[in-house]
Amino acid sequence: MRKGDKQPKQEKFDFEKMKSAAMSADPLVRKQIFVEYFERFQEFPSYLFDNEPRIDERLFATIHDLRADPETSREMQKGIEVLIDRLTATGFA
Repeated sequence: MRKGDKQPKQEKFDFEKMKSAAMSADPLVRKQIFVEYFERFQEFPSYLFDNEPRIDERLFATIHDLRADPETSREMQKGIEVLIDRLTATGFA
C-alpha cells in the first residue's frame, strides 16, 4: 500500500446481529460468527452465554468444532485455550 492510500474501512460492528448468530441452533452459523469475532477482537464472545453452573452446550459445541477443525489457525487455538482457562477460573469444569 502506498503512502496516502486509505485502508478499506472495517464494517461497523453489529452487536445484535453477532449475538443472534452466536446463539444460533445451527452449529455452522455459530462457528462462523465465532471465527469472525475472533478475527476482529482476538477473543471469543463467551459472555453471551450463561456458563453457570456449567458451560452452555452451544458454546461447548462451538469450542469443540473449532478445536477439531484443521483450518483453525494457531492464534485461534491459543484463543480457545485462553477462553477455557478463563471459564475454568470462574468455576466451569
